[in-house]
Amino acid sequence: MKYQYDTFQELEHIIKADKIPNAFLFTGENHSGRKEAAFLLAKGCNCLGSEPLPCNNCRSCRKIDRQTHPDIIKIGPEEGKKIIPISGIRNISTVLASRPNEARHRMVLIDEAHAMNQQAQNALLKMLEEPPQSTFFVLIAKEGHGLLDTINSRCRKIRFSSLNCAAIAERLVSEFNTDPEIAHIVSETVGPDYEKNLVCLNLKDDTKNNWLQKRQWLLQSLSKLMIAMREANLSSRIMLLSQALNADPEFLTDGLAIIRTFFRDLTVFSLYPEKIVNLDFFNSFSDISRQVTREQCLKYLELFF
Repeated sequence: MKYQYDTFQELEHIIKADKIPNAFLFTGENHSGRKEAAFLLAKGCNCLGSEPLPCNNCRSCRKIDRQTHPDIIKIGPEEGKKIIPISGIRNISTVLASRPNEARHRMVLIDEAHAMNQQAQNALLKMLEEPPQSTFFVLIAKEGHGLLDTINSRCRKIRFSSLNCAAIAERLVSEFNTDPEIAHIVSETVGPDYEKNLVCLNLKDDTKNNWLQKRQWLLQSLSKLMIAMREANLSSRIMLLSQALNADPEFLTDGLAIIRTFFRDLTVFSLYPEKIVNLDFFNSFSDISRQVTREQCLKYLELFF
């Protein structure tokens, strides 16, 4: 994956060397690729195909992708709960008392590992001190804080960097088949908040969002305002637009972000038209730039902020 290239290269080296540590600690922000990396590691360690590893096509790889592999064990806080109790770790211990069913390297994935209470961490520590046969652990957490120092010291630590806008756009395209232009526009407008990007594009469960339609309306309104800059009733038209935005408080923050990209695009369009965010309004910016200078754009921006 391009957005965590160095990290995935490190994991690839571990897989090829076939020297799997007993435990890993993957840290980083949500949606930074930590879980994907864990399953990639599990596939690569157990792949039945030839290089490149994993092949993603053998029986083992397909089972891991479908999350039906009997030797890939996952645990995390139960739904609606904030902690991982000792009972969850004890259940794992019972499973690990037996040999793996078919994997060369069984994986135990502990999501939100920092949510383990003290008793659960102590139980896990005992397993790390005497690791089960052919088994490695992957602990996923934002930071190593909240975990016992003795657990931290037994883990190979791999840090996942936060996603930038380009990386988010790449994921939107590769994972959700989002149109590349739309992915670029949304990620650059919303910023490096993967969850927010999904919400704006209705890609999260149970979300019904009309962000794209509202953005279209706002950019069209701003384009008309810029074309009409010399009209006498300009101030009143700006006031009406401001009132419309204030009447929709849930969209207000998003609306301000869209306005910023609009004026940012206007200021750079004359020099670097290919670098604008709102690519679908290219023709509008071309028309406006023939009438309005960059200095005027900055001055008009002050009317909104």
